[in-house]
Amino acid sequence: MGSSISRRVAAFAALILLAAEGCSTSDKTVGRYKSAICETEGSAKISCNSVIPTASAYAVSIRTQPGASPTSGTAFPERALAAYIDALANLKMSPTPKDLRANLAASLTTASAPSAAEVRTVFHRTIIVTVRKEGGFNPADRLEATDVTIRTIKPNKARFDSWDTLATAYTTINAGTVQLTQARGATESLSAGAPTGAPVSASGSVSATQTNTKVENYTASIQAETLSATVEDDGDALVIHRQGGPNVDLTGNTVIKVDMSYSENPMSTYIFSVPKYVDAKGKWLPAKKVALTAKPVSAVPPGTAIKADVTLIYTIRHVRSGDATYEEKDDEVLEKTAGPVTETVTLIPAREASPPGFGLFSALGPHKDFAVNAARPGRVPVGLCFDSYNEASDFLAYMKAANARTPGRVGDTKLGFLVPPDPEPATLTSSELNDLEVRPRCF
Repeated sequence: MGSSISRRVAAFAALILLAAEGCSTSDKTVGRYKSAICETEGSAKISCNSVIPTASAYAVSIRTQPGASPTSGTAFPERALAAYIDALANLKMSPTPKDLRANLAASLTTASAPSAAEVRTVFHRTIIVTVRKEGGFNPADRLEATDVTIRTIKPNKARFDSWDTLATAYTTINAGTVQLTQARGATESLSAGAPTGAPVSASGSVSATQTNTKVENYTASIQAETLSATVEDDGDALVIHRQGGPNVDLTGNTVIKVDMSYSENPMSTYIFSVPKYVDAKGKWLPAKKVALTAKPVSAVPPGTAIKADVTLIYTIRHVRSGDATYEEKDDEVLEKTAGPVTETVTLIPAREASPPGFGLFSALGPHKDFAVNAARPGRVPVGLCFDSYNEASDFLAYMKAANARTPGRVGDTKLGFLVPPDPEPATLTSSELNDLEVRPRCF
């Protein structure tokens, strides 16, 4: 009987050993893929370990929307509103409660000198810089450092005056308030946290499926990336530097808000406008009472686009072997720095750098294709130019409806065609008025 029990114990022990062997795991973390083959159209398949990818950079810009500002006193915060009401309550400004309510609801406008020229050679832009890998590449490869230089080119150069916000998928820098925020957007990353006071913190989670049960826990302090921007060469160039932390691929977008100004000779002109064409009863005003006001403007010459060279220097981490696992300690890696790689782009299109004005042109007769000029008292004649098609069209409609008999004068301004060598425009006639049309240019 004793031998029977011994045999049973031995058999049970053997089962336990077999179960233990079946549950044991390898020390190797696996699960990325078995192998990676790269193939481009028209070429043979080769191992991705033998393909070193290249990279390039591209940039576009959009107009930065102006920040919201109070349109009336009622939009002020509580304390400011109280002080504003106290100032308006002065009896000289608001004799009655009705006047106070009207003043409080009135629009807030910026006071400016009527003769001050409006500068349209400054651009508030948001630039989106895209860095991408090209050609066949191993999925384990990543960009570890990038330097992108944006430099405007002749004949229409613009300088970088300043920048105030810089953002990537990992980091945002607000230079105005000196704030740093960071968020991980990668789908495959380590779980990590930076200590309090670190310049940039990072956190993320592994989303890839693991095929083993090995678990390793460790505490690590990592920086997602080093990010900086500088204006160099006296505003001639904007340089964005990025250096990635562990497991961070710098492929993607960088967004930066900048102020730029036109570096070449601007154009000086006048933009005309009419505050109103009808009186309080809705009737057309006589031409002598219509105020045709002229605003001096400094602008970029028509048809001007701002182009730039976008130059990239980069360091890529190329995995020669060991890429079948998520662990990197078994990787054989080549760190390669390449570049410069330059791409010429249109940074600010002509329609935004130098939007057209709208003038009145003769479509028929002896003055065909001539622009209507405006001669104010004591001033040199200039093209009658409006900011928008609607404004120019409204003026022409008024002239045909209410000033067809004597279209050569509006207020104190003389209108007509300037025909060299005459220094003054010939007075616009009724027959010529009927031949006018609006065009997207002023001279």
